Amino acid sequence: MRSSSSWRRWRLSVGSVFGIALLVSCSAAGKDGDAETSGKDRPSASRSSSHVQDPYPGDEKGARALMEELGESGGTGLVRSLRPAAADYHALFQPDFARQAEAFYEGSLWGNSPQPPRPWAKYGQTEMRMWKATTDDIRAWTPVVRANFPGGYAQVKDRFKAGLAVYTWDYTKPGDERGMAYNGLVYVNGHWAFFPKPWYVLRG
Repeated sequence: MRSSSSWRRWRLSVGSVFGIALLVSCSAAGKDGDAETSGKDRPSASRSSSHVQDPYPGDEKGARALMEELGESGGTGLVRSLRPAAADYHALFQPDFARQAEAFYEGSLWGNSPQPPRPWAKYGQTEMRMWKATTDDIRAWTPVVRANFPGGYAQVKDRFKAGLAVYTWDYTKPGDERGMAYNGLVYVNGHWAFFPKPWYVLRG
């Protein structure tokens, strides 16, 4: 599935978003040490994100609107609302991998100090493309998934549970085929959560 939309040009240049350069760095190639925090020690993501995410329902329209807002502003509150709760990892992944993923993301992504709001798109990247696949399709590694998702998903395809949808997207300049690429946005347990490059969990 592919869609595009255009909005006004960005006033700020893109930078690291909560220290996620390692996980969601720009993908010019396109498709191809903090302490761990227990889910019991932090607020439920679904509770803390409820009001921030009100304008973004859990469907393709909501996903597109959320991605556009991230591309344009990358507001701190909105980004932090994407932090998964412990239950979200277990809803998306098989049990053993869910525990690994929570430890990895909490230590390398969400445990970092918040950065100033920055757009996730670079200046001039006014077009957005979005792709969606169910976790069942990822597990089956269908042609559509192979075409539109990073190859690293093949390494963890069997770690997903069935029944959810995963989104990948990019921001490009008009006429460009490649730009800033992101993946791992999922609507789970009543809110949007971000699980970028899950195959990195295997290296964690």
